[in-house]
Amino acid sequence: MLRRTVIALVAAFLCTVVALPSDADAAGKIGVANPMRLSNQSNPGKEAEKQLTSMFGKEREQLEKQGAALNKQAEDLRKQAAALSEKARNERAQKIQKQAQELDTKGTAYTQRLSRVQQAINSQLNEVLREACESYAKKNGYDMIVDGTVVMFYTKANDVTDELLEEVNKIWKSKGGKFKLDSVK
Repeated sequence: MLRRTVIALVAAFLCTVVALPSDADAAGKIGVANPMRLSNQSNPGKEAEKQLTSMFGKEREQLEKQGAALNKQAEDLRKQAAALSEKARNERAQKIQKQAQELDTKGTAYTQRLSRVQQAINSQLNEVLREACESYAKKNGYDMIVDGTVVMFYTKANDVTDELLEEVNKIWKSKGGKFKLDSVK
């Protein structure tokens, strides 16, 4: 019984090995790209970062400062708690708690607005990346371009990231070089 199982496994393995060359030939030309590099180094990726910083940078800094100030107040209360009366401790604790709730509400609203804008930017950026991959693949005879971050191994010859950067920037420019965010905020 064990012998038949081993023979069946070996036969299945050999059939798979024999079938691999024809399967690989059928796959055609495959390019590999690093989407993080495309996003970070391309003009639309840089514009996205610039846009988000311009729209949300000051508010984020303000929220961070308010959070730090609130943490300092809470730490000061902990240090002074023994010297304060119970009434004074409770009043300060309630004041800090109220400020924390207000900050949490502001933070939630900020996160929701930021998320909506990020989704709109990501959608538009993904469309540019998709168009760039499709255009580059057609021009250069690729059947497929895959995400290099999920590929276990590939040779440098298969990496088309640098070439795609040029294509992404060209398509971005042809689309006006700006994100359309008027309806989002």
